[in-house]
Amino acid sequence: MDNIESFPLYDIEGDAHQCGQQYGRAAGDRIDLSLKTYRLAFERVGLGWDRTRALARRFMPMIEAFDAGMLREIEGVAEGAGVPAEDIVALNARSEMLYAFAQLEATEPPDGCTGVVVMPSAARDGRLIHAQNWDWRVESLELGVVLRIQPAKGPAMLTFAEAGTLARAGLNSAGIAVTGNFIKADGDGRQQGVPLALIRRGILQSELYANALGVVCRTARSISNNMILTHAEGEAVSLETCPEQVFWQQPENGILVHANHFKTAAALARVVDRSLETTPDSLYRDRRVTEALHKRAGDLGEQDVLDALQDRFGAPRAVCRSPSAGPGGASSATVATIVMDPAARRMRIAPAPFKAHRFTEYSL
Repeated sequence: MDNIESFPLYDIEGDAHQCGQQYGRAAGDRIDLSLKTYRLAFERVGLGWDRTRALARRFMPMIEAFDAGMLREIEGVAEGAGVPAEDIVALNARSEMLYAFAQLEATEPPDGCTGVVVMPSAARDGRLIHAQNWDWRVESLELGVVLRIQPAKGPAMLTFAEAGTLARAGLNSAGIAVTGNFIKADGDGRQQGVPLALIRRGILQSELYANALGVVCRTARSISNNMILTHAEGEAVSLETCPEQVFWQQPENGILVHANHFKTAAALARVVDRSLETTPDSLYRDRRVTEALHKRAGDLGEQDVLDALQDRFGAPRAVCRSPSAGPGGASSATVATIVMDPAARRMRIAPAPFKAHRFTEYSL
């Protein structure tokens, strides 16, 4: 874990099933490690593996109705990796398993993150910048992969994900990019919806920005999540989603920042926000990054964004989080810093940015 300098890149192409098979074969060892990691995590919240698989099977008709190709791809991943399809569904629904269907009080660290967008009007070179610190289990350093996908139909995609899952943060050849942040509402877990990883994949499969937004606004979810969607030509919106509601935040003075609590006035009036019970540091992380960027608005480059995401105030519960024990002893940290240039169709990712690190560039 200490020597991870970059995440492996896997090129996959073809129809959904072919893409899945290629992914499963290429990343089989990491998928096996993902399954071992999350099997233990699920057991800690009272979900034995038989129960987890039963829940996963309940998701499968819903996934097929949402996008039949995604289910075919999941089946292909399972074939390639030599595991049952419900195991791959469980990985893609790991947030739902941990936060919607847990039988015991969650002992996992929150799936954190601080997301940032700099609009062209605030950028030095007039190009939109979309970035994120992903805060989660330290073990995920060994699970991260980058997928470069050329599907038989639709835009090419570049996505960072945990092995076995179809998307986390990424961009596509149409100029659309997405990141996601943990938030939690009182109504989470009252219904079964489409797993968040697959909603993000649906965003990346969109040719049109309006359709990408529609994927979020039309899809039922089991748990809350904040998703930031951007377009290379200068559009950005942060969507605070609950299982049955969506609230939106747009950039102010060319800058958009979102950490791990509800911010929109409509959400604060209508939602019981449970986020700060586990991520109280979200309040100052959000403010500190926003303030740092506004100081240089109009002259911001990627390095300015990365500098803001390196802020260490409140360590270890900082914008850039160093490893620390959370509830139940699980250790969390900033697993990766991701910075995307949707216009250039490229992303740069640094594993473990809380220590000496380097960025690796990936492009379509």
